[in-house]
Amino acid sequence: MAINQSSFTPRVLADLSLLFCMLLAPVCLATPATTPAALLQVKSGLTDPGGVLSGWSLEADVCSWHGITCLPGEVGIVTGLNLSGYGLSGMIPPAISGLISIESIDLSSNSLTGPIPPELGVLENLRTLLLFSNSLTGTIPSELGLLKNLKVLRLGDNRLHGEIPPHLGNCSELETLGLAYCQLNGTIPAELGSLKQLQKLALDNNTLTGGIPEQLAGCVSLRFLSVADNMLQGNIPSFIGSFSDLQSLNLANNQFSGEIPAEIGSLSSLTYLNLLGSSLTGAIPAELNRLGQLQVLDLSMNNISGKVSISAAQLKNLKYLVLSGNLLDGAIPEDLCAGGSSSLLENLFLAGNNLEGGIEALLNCGALQSIDVSNNSFTGVIPPDIDRLPGLVNLALHNNSFTGALPRQIGNLSNLEILSLFHNGLTGGIPPEIGRLQKLKLLFLYENQMSGTIPDELTNCTSLEEVDFFGNHFHGPIPERIGNLRNLAVLQLRQNDLSGPIPVSLGECRSLQALALADNRLTGALPDTFGQLAELSVVTLYNNSLEGPLPESLFQLKNLTVINFSHNRFAGSLVPLLGSSSLAVLALTDNSFSGVIPAAVARSRNMVRLQLGGNRLTGVIPAELGNLTRLSMLDLSLNNLSGDIPAELSNCVELTHLKLDGNSLTGTVPAWLGSLRSLGELDLSWNALTGGIPPELGNCLGLLKLSLSDNHLNGSIPPEIGRLTSLNVLNLNKNSLTGAIPPALQQCDKLYELRLSENSLEGPIPPELGQLSELQVILDLSRNRLSGEIPASLGSLVKLERLNLSSNRLDGQIPSSLLQLTSLHRLNLSDNLLSGAVPAGLSSFPAASFVGNELCGAPLPPCGPRSPARRLSGTEVVVIVAGIALVSAVVCVALLYTMLRVWSNWRAVSVSNSDGEESAHGGHGGGGGKWGDGKYWKVGSAVSWSAEQRHSSGSETASVLHDKSTEAAGAGKS
Repeated sequence: MAINQSSFTPRVLADLSLLFCMLLAPVCLATPATTPAALLQVKSGLTDPGGVLSGWSLEADVCSWHGITCLPGEVGIVTGLNLSGYGLSGMIPPAISGLISIESIDLSSNSLTGPIPPELGVLENLRTLLLFSNSLTGTIPSELGLLKNLKVLRLGDNRLHGEIPPHLGNCSELETLGLAYCQLNGTIPAELGSLKQLQKLALDNNTLTGGIPEQLAGCVSLRFLSVADNMLQGNIPSFIGSFSDLQSLNLANNQFSGEIPAEIGSLSSLTYLNLLGSSLTGAIPAELNRLGQLQVLDLSMNNISGKVSISAAQLKNLKYLVLSGNLLDGAIPEDLCAGGSSSLLENLFLAGNNLEGGIEALLNCGALQSIDVSNNSFTGVIPPDIDRLPGLVNLALHNNSFTGALPRQIGNLSNLEILSLFHNGLTGGIPPEIGRLQKLKLLFLYENQMSGTIPDELTNCTSLEEVDFFGNHFHGPIPERIGNLRNLAVLQLRQNDLSGPIPVSLGECRSLQALALADNRLTGALPDTFGQLAELSVVTLYNNSLEGPLPESLFQLKNLTVINFSHNRFAGSLVPLLGSSSLAVLALTDNSFSGVIPAAVARSRNMVRLQLGGNRLTGVIPAELGNLTRLSMLDLSLNNLSGDIPAELSNCVELTHLKLDGNSLTGTVPAWLGSLRSLGELDLSWNALTGGIPPELGNCLGLLKLSLSDNHLNGSIPPEIGRLTSLNVLNLNKNSLTGAIPPALQQCDKLYELRLSENSLEGPIPPELGQLSELQVILDLSRNRLSGEIPASLGSLVKLERLNLSSNRLDGQIPSSLLQLTSLHRLNLSDNLLSGAVPAGLSSFPAASFVGNELCGAPLPPCGPRSPARRLSGTEVVVIVAGIALVSAVVCVALLYTMLRVWSNWRAVSVSNSDGEESAHGGHGGGGGKWGDGKYWKVGSAVSWSAEQRHSSGSETASVLHDKSTEAAGAGKS
């Protein structure tokens, strides 16, 4: 069968060539005739959103294809491919190596991915390869080193990694090497020093390490060198001074150390020198003043010391001088701009040094547009002739020690856009002339000592975007025409002495995003025009005397994120503040808001602080608050809320502060509180909660304050509380807790306040409490049923200021170890069963600290030499006194009776003797004796008889009298 030769059109032949090259790539030799096929394969690997390659077709001449350049006068010899900036994506196919005559490839500024094909190394005619600003990955192929004719290689702004291949040093014709903004690591190859023709080397914004290799001195043609934003170390090599053609040197943001080499002063062609952000030391070399072509000098953010030795009078082309963030000292040199108008210096940045003196020398730099001498130690006044710098756009003098008033000549700086004078010692008022500054955008006067009223003329500065007067002494009203500042985004007037109402015109500041009027004496109601501030995000009005219900128009403010109206006199409903669902902070503490807490509060799912304490809110805590899962502070204290604590709050797992105190909440303390592991403050005091303290609270290991006082809690204190080792304050006062104080509290070794008073706690005071060495504010165990002795270990609480153990059943003596409590200034041990002497070192405390015990010694009455073992009770005293009185009466009667009988017998004996009846006496004597003996016998017999009859009562009387005499003696000693 005959074949029709006409069927083999050029397109068919090209397709067949492409097919064979694909199948037999290793042996297929590219020719100019195969170039269209290679280009079509390049196209097939790309996504072309703009359709710029739609005209690439074999039906058209390849030299007419978009982005293709051919050799003039030749047919089909492609020398250039330029598809830069067309949004192409996909990978660069290896088939690009088929463009054997290509001299220039530019695929930059697209979205290409994948690796750089190593096959590019066969394009021996290639002179320019531009692949920068894509998303290429992988390493730089070493095959690029085969491109002997390559002059421009730019691969920067990709995701390339790995090291810079040393083979690039073989590209002997290379003039431009751009590898910046990649992720390259390793060192700078010494082989690059072989590139004698290299004029531009850009390696910045990688993670290169090591130093600048000395072989780089071989790049004698360098005009541009940038290795900024790497991790290079070591000294800046002095051979850099040999690059006589160098125009730009950027070594910024590395880890270079040592001094700036003086040889840099030999770079007579240098226009740009940037050495910022390393650890350079030493003084500024005077040789730098020889750089007559220099326009930009940046030595900032180093450790350079000494004086400012740069002279703009010598550097006549210098426009930018940046020396900020060093250790420079002394004054600004008088000859900085000697010659005045001849200086071209436009921008001077000396911030963050140790410079001092005044700034008058700057007035000679007549071309200055920006001055930043902030964060130094400059003193004196702002020069009244500051208007000698008519071109001034930015003036930053903040964080110095300038004094005096803001000169009125400031109003002559008609080009001024930024005036930053904060944190100085400026006094006086704002000059009305400031109203002339029609271009002024930022006015920062905060943290000075300025006073007076805010001039109405300020409202003529209609370009103002930010005004900050925080922390001064401005008084009077906010200017009524403040609404003229239509571009105002930030108005910060906090912490002044402003008074009067908020101007109605403020609603005209439609661009306002942040408004801070807190800490003033503003009065009146919020104007309805507030609702026009549609861009408002942050508003703080706290610590004023604003009042009345909130205007309904506030509900239209949908962009609000922070509201703080605390400490005012606002009343009514909260609803007008809930129009935004983006609230992060809603702080309304200490007002008179009433009604229930609207469930709509929970619409702002990103809320982190909700503070409604100190109002008149009623009803229950909305369960919807449990939807605020990012909430860190919830303060509903000091309201009239009732009901249980809703279980839904257990969802607020990021809570750090939960304050529900001072309400009428009922129910129990929820056990789920133990799941709030971030909780730092829990205050449920002054409610009507019942039940026990849940042991689960011991799981809140970050808790700093736990207050459950003034409730109706019962049961014992769970020992799990001892696991709260970060606890600073534990207050369980005024409940009905029973049982013993758990010794486990000793583990809460950061406690500085412990209150357990007015409960029914029993048992001894645990000696382990003496290990709470940080206790400082108070240890209050009063009004319980504690017994036993006061532990001597309490003497170890050397920081303690108040100790109250009163109204318990403590006994024994006051331990002398309490004398070690040298910080103690309040002590109450009254109404216990303590005995013995008050230690002398405690005598400075009042008697009320010890009454109701069996104590003696100053400040109580002194102790006697035989102090009784214990003090008698009142009942015992009454019984003893009555017994003494009764026995005394009986003894008196007995004595009287005895005396009467003795007298009667004596009289009978006397009568018998007078009658001579002496024989009777002798008979009774039984053996005779003296007359005197017989008389005494008769008298003695009568007395003896009486004594025998009364022996028992007499003995009892004697015993009682002895005890009483002893008691009386003891009483005399007490």
